Amino acid sequence: MTKRVGQGCVALLLVGIAVRLCASWYSGWGEMLVNRTELATPMDRLSLLREQWHLLYDLDIDAAHIWSSLNYHHAPLLFLIPRSCIDDPIRSAFLWAVMDGVTGFALGRIAMALSRHATHAYSAWFPLGVMACFLFNPYAISACVAKTMSSLRTCLTVLSVLKAVEASPRWMAFVHTLNCLLFTTPLLLTPALWLLGCDTYAAFGAWRSTFGLRQSDAWWNGMRASLRTFVWTSIAGLILAAMLAGDASLTFVRSVYGSRVIADDLLPTTGLTWYFFVEMFTHFRPFFLAVVNIHMWTYMIPITMKYRSDPLFATTFLAGIASLFSMYPSVGDTAAYLALWSLLYPRLSDYLRYPMVTSLLFAYTTLLFPAFHYLWLYAGSANANFYYAIDLCMGLGP
Repeated sequence: MTKRVGQGCVALLLVGIAVRLCASWYSGWGEMLVNRTELATPMDRLSLLREQWHLLYDLDIDAAHIWSSLNYHHAPLLFLIPRSCIDDPIRSAFLWAVMDGVTGFALGRIAMALSRHATHAYSAWFPLGVMACFLFNPYAISACVAKTMSSLRTCLTVLSVLKAVEASPRWMAFVHTLNCLLFTTPLLLTPALWLLGCDTYAAFGAWRSTFGLRQSDAWWNGMRASLRTFVWTSIAGLILAAMLAGDASLTFVRSVYGSRVIADDLLPTTGLTWYFFVEMFTHFRPFFLAVVNIHMWTYMIPITMKYRSDPLFATTFLAGIASLFSMYPSVGDTAAYLALWSLLYPRLSDYLRYPMVTSLLFAYTTLLFPAFHYLWLYAGSANANFYYAIDLCMGLGP
């Protein structure tokens, strides 16, 4: 049975990558979807990274002027990606398809680890179901085809969870820190993710080979190792980012990290805040910016404390909060939340009261997003209220 499950996982992985490549080819290797508002936010759009790269390195424009314009919000660490994989449509399509393949593989590994460590029996086909929930999720496929950075954020999030359940606190902290340096929002997952890593390390980690080490001591060793890795990786990452940005005045900090809080760009997204700030009087803006940001971050500690005995559920819960209340969410963030939620399905399925309503809600919003976008911006027979109404419906799904 184990061999058949392994073969099924490989087959699912290959089919999932093939589906993404076919969809990319059909959409001009994804170029037709790069600027879709529901797929790519101003913080994640590949076309802006290409433009940013062109201005900095081809036209040799002063970096301080580019960053101070507050039009470019990609972290300088993304410049480490080979430029040929960014500019060339075919290579970039293959890179994003492989990235989603890595995410699907990591989800399968997490499911296997949960099956080994669980106190109750999981189905032998559980890893296959988890991989299928992500690899054939229309949101994940569309985000991959649009080549949005939310696919990279999902990949790093899942990899950090994988290292946590595999009792590797140092690697968990390294991957999670990189995710935070690139996108900031994953910071919301930090306490729950670290508790998951330290709990797993204390229960199943390599400390058992050390004679005389108690489980509580192992937990604190894992926490200290995670903290040291987080600090040193953050310092090294910020120094490298400053070098890649080419800006001695560190103006990029305001454009990359500050814009995610202050909401400089109010292009439509799938979130709940863009229309709110478009219609708001200017003198109310600072107060409500503080309210919206504080509201999202206030969930972090209470949820972690409430579900201290189940940090994986707390991590998934916080991922759902981020996909709902962050300033610049997209359907790729919803795909990440649903992927993590699928890991909990065997335990939570008995508590689902209206699964059909929830499923139809996602289907309803998926169909009406492009329809109302067209009616608003092209046909002129609708306005922003129509598009925002679908955002509100989307918010009910998670």
